[in-house]
Amino acid sequence: MKIRRIWAVYFSPVAQTGKMVCKIAQAAGKAAGSIPVNVLDWTLPQARQEMLTFDEGDLVVLGVPTYAGRVPNKLLPFVKDFIKGNGAFGAAVVTYGNRSFDDSLMELFSCMEENDFLMLGAAAFVCRHVFSEKLAPERPSGEDFLQAENFGKALVEYTEKNDNPEFLIRSQIPGRNPVGPYYVPKGTDGKPAVFLKAKPKTRKELCDDCGICAAVCPMGCFSGGDFKKAEGICIKCQACIHRCPKGAKYFDDEAFLSHVSMLEEHFADRYPANEICLAGGEK
Repeated sequence: MKIRRIWAVYFSPVAQTGKMVCKIAQAAGKAAGSIPVNVLDWTLPQARQEMLTFDEGDLVVLGVPTYAGRVPNKLLPFVKDFIKGNGAFGAAVVTYGNRSFDDSLMELFSCMEENDFLMLGAAAFVCRHVFSEKLAPERPSGEDFLQAENFGKALVEYTEKNDNPEFLIRSQIPGRNPVGPYYVPKGTDGKPAVFLKAKPKTRKELCDDCGICAAVCPMGCFSGGDFKKAEGICIKCQACIHRCPKGAKYFDDEAFLSHVSMLEEHFADRYPANEICLAGGEK
């Protein structure tokens, strides 16, 4: 089946996942004869109000960041119930911050397969951890982007070389099937670090009420109108931290900070390779 349309579809609070997905989709579009890429960014709450449906002849590159070793739990219902393949080709992409992607790639792949995508590939890419500049600070690198582009190209080439292509199966994807529980964050003392209720604070002397934090929050955490106070659910995505032009947002929760210190102590010196799986057993 010939690819007619290409889609870059992603949840990406600090833009890293979106960049990787778009690199893959753009390379696929070029390989398919300069097909333009359609972008569906479903990071913000208003983008998750309607079903995302695709058709035969579409190639959908779907990406999410890894949260606690899996697809972010607050977004999982949307992935399961609102993204439908209807026979479209699919590629699952996750990013992670230098520790491990654990079961996130398996989980996203399984969701897509169950939602009627014909799976051509799956890939996990290392990106700088949103919690710390010390964790994979140079990732994604030029080599990472090159691998992403080669992955996108390979997705298209496989369909063109095979009139009746076989599709990637779950047994080829790293991770547990079915997936295991979410990773339990640890503090520097090795004990579980519980910071589910932690929310960003504001340095009031720096905040000018520009509202960027509210505009970029994927959970609508600043919906109360007071940009200095996070009132809603916070998934620790760090969008408000990274996007605030004044550097006014920060976390001071002791358990959260202890977990960040633990990550920096044990995972800053890791140089993991990206994981790329393609139909036909190609790498």
